[in-house]
This record gives sequence, structure tokens and C-alpha cells, in this order.
Amino acid sequence: MIDPSADTTSLHQPSDRWGTRRIWIACACSALAAFSSRMINFLPLGASGLLWPHGSGGSLQGAIRPLFELLVLIVLPLAFFVVGLLISAGIALWRGQLRKMTSSILAIAVVPICYVVVAKSPLFDPWLWYVIANYTRFEALAASNSPASGLKFAVIEDRDVSAGLVISGNHFIDLVYDESDAIGLEPSERPSIWRTRKMFGAVPFPRGKRLYDHFFRVDKFE
Repeated sequence: MIDPSADTTSLHQPSDRWGTRRIWIACACSALAAFSSRMINFLPLGASGLLWPHGSGGSLQGAIRPLFELLVLIVLPLAFFVVGLLISAGIALWRGQLRKMTSSILAIAVVPICYVVVAKSPLFDPWLWYVIANYTRFEALAASNSPASGLKFAVIEDRDVSAGLVISGNHFIDLVYDESDAIGLEPSERPSIWRTRKMFGAVPFPRGKRLYDHFFRVDKFE
């Protein structure tokens, strides 16, 4: 004979299934937060900022910047989500649901992995694709703004991408074309001609980061 109580118990026993959805949610949220931070360091300040409304200009780039400023705040619910995953993993372990416990642990693990990959990989750098998309125009602009003799050097564009917070200070970025690639060196290692080249006409250029070919991104924090 079949014990009815055993059937009733099995019906109410939670199933042990793989929770792939929580893994994808954790991956997507952490990647979105990292990419939004990179976009904030690409888009110039505009007059329509929602969180830190200062600066000037009414360009499309300045207008969409507040969207990414809001998306960065996804790290706050993401932190609570990770805490929930820890609790879920503990409950699953107590119930002997190894698949659910493993899914929660994997979801927690992908958060820093996805964030670092998106935050550090050149493939997700909007400055890189900005240069590639405008390569011919920027190269011609560098040639027209460079000295008649010697290797070409020109500041293609400068931007104020400051977050507007006291704790973060001001953040300025120059897009530079340097045929000698010396801007990728420490200031003390560059040729003497660099003594006359100043960022915003006031301070020496910090070490630049190569984007593509002879194009470099130079960050200045104040």
C-alpha cells in the first residue's frame, strides 16, 4: 500500500532546480552599472543633468548623460540582491537543495567578474569606438592643427566629465593625436619639446592611455 502522507509531503517539498535566471540578472545588472560608469566618463556635462545639474551646453550627449547617471545607481539594489542571494544560499543549504545553493553562489560570483570585464576591457570603451568611427576626420584635423615640420601632435577634443560631487572632484579628458606616441610615457621620460605642451594651456599632460593607432586619452583630476 502507498502511504498518502508521503505523497502529501512530497507535494509540499520545494523542488531543487537550477536558478539560471538569478545568474543572468546579476550578470546584466553588474555589467550595466560598469558600462554606465564608462559612459559618464565619455559624455560631457550638460545643462540637463538630473543628479548633479551643473555645467553648460545643450548637446545630445549632455542630454543623455543623466540617463547613465541614474543607471549607475543600480549598484544600490544590486547590493541588496547579493544579500538576498546569500540568504537564499543559506536556506537552500539548510534544506539540502544543492542546485539552488550553487545557483545563488554562482550569481554572487558573476557580479564582480562581469563588472571588472566591462569596466576594464577596451572593447567596452566608448572612447575607442568614438575614435574608430571618426578616424579619418580626426586624422585630418590633427594634420591641419599640427606644426608644418616634425611629427604630428594635436588636441582633438577636450571634455569636462566631472560627476559634480565634492568627494570626486573635477575630471577633465583630452583626446590627443600624437604621432610620436610620447604622450603614453611618463612626463619625465618625454623629449624636451613637451615642456611647451600644456593641458588646457596650464599644466603638463599626464600620461595618456592609447585608444587606437596614435590616438590617446588623457585624464586630469582636480
